[in-house]
Amino acid sequence: MVKAIFLDIDGTLRDECSGVPQSAYTAVRMCRERGIRILICTGRNLASIQEEILSMDTDGIIAGGGCLIAENGYVQKKSYFQKPETERIQEYLLTRELPFAMESQERIFMNRAAAVLLRQDFIGKLKGLGAEEIRKREKENSIPYEDTLKEYMHSPDHIHKFCLWCRPEDWEAVCATVPGWGAVVQQSAPTDGKIRKWGYLELQPAGCTKGQAIRWWCRRNGIRLEDTMSFGDGKNDVDMIRTTGIGVAMEDGDEELKQWADSLCRPASGDGIYRELVRNPPRGIIE
Repeated sequence: MVKAIFLDIDGTLRDECSGVPQSAYTAVRMCRERGIRILICTGRNLASIQEEILSMDTDGIIAGGGCLIAENGYVQKKSYFQKPETERIQEYLLTRELPFAMESQERIFMNRAAAVLLRQDFIGKLKGLGAEEIRKREKENSIPYEDTLKEYMHSPDHIHKFCLWCRPEDWEAVCATVPGWGAVVQQSAPTDGKIRKWGYLELQPAGCTKGQAIRWWCRRNGIRLEDTMSFGDGKNDVDMIRTTGIGVAMEDGDEELKQWADSLCRPASGDGIYRELVRNPPRGIIE
């Protein structure tokens, strides 16, 4: 019996172009009416979670890819790199002249090269939309793609995630060094990177993943992992999908993720979450 469902945001609960479908709101409401706990489980930091997600009536949020767990408006667990660790990693990335971004739960700091790559990727996802609609989606996204790295020098923020891009000629050296500083929660080699031909790595403190956060939350709430379910679409959802009793991948999601999923569902724009929850047999979780 499913007692808790964990939902990724971007590409899962929410479509980049059309937002959260009405069917997703309906699915969340129906689940909670049946006593099923609903938690957002996202790689986004707390500050960048969209307003339409925060307005949903859920039981909690796992943010920063598992680095923060909040319930009923209170933070229950928070993890981050210590200041000396942050400075050592930053110095290494600056020395190698790599595009990178650093995330705290309040802000995202990035150098100019990362800002250019991230904006290109974001605009690419909005292809086909008009100028007015693009402005609307940019506002909802709430992430300014600007060179803000210097602002970190005078900031009290605690960094919990590094996102970095790597040239093919640097890939081997970076992969031999970076994993020693924490948990690599997402990795794409230069040959299959989505942004140009850059390799990509996401680094978080050791032991901080979506799956570990789900385990912690389930222990705290007395829920068995076999009584949980999750929905995701990206590489950073692999640990989540493997952890929960039932793992569902979006059919337009990452190929590696699909290999670990128990089933596939339609994209967010195709009412994937709602359709999967009403599917009977074998689901019939809501009717």
